[in-house]
Amino acid sequence: MNTLIESLQEKVGLTAEQAKDAAAHMLDYIKEKIPASLHEHLDAAAIGTSIKNKGAEFLAEAQSKGSDFLHSAQEKLSSFIHNKEA
Repeated sequence: MNTLIESLQEKVGLTAEQAKDAAAHMLDYIKEKIPASLHEHLDAAAIGTSIKNKGAEFLAEAQSKGSDFLHSAQEKLSSFIHNKEA
């Protein structure tokens, strides 16, 4: 939806608030014209890029933190085992 809002600002000269309102109105208008079963898909298409980006950012952060956690746990376990053997 941000892409649509930015496009309305650039190409039509609307303010950010006007563009946001116009985009929301367009989605509502289109929803009135299509079957309810397609509303979910329209919403997903409107915000799709931002959801994909956030999902990718979340996954990368989770992988990084998970890797850090596993490395720390491995070091502690190794240290514990070596101290117990001594």
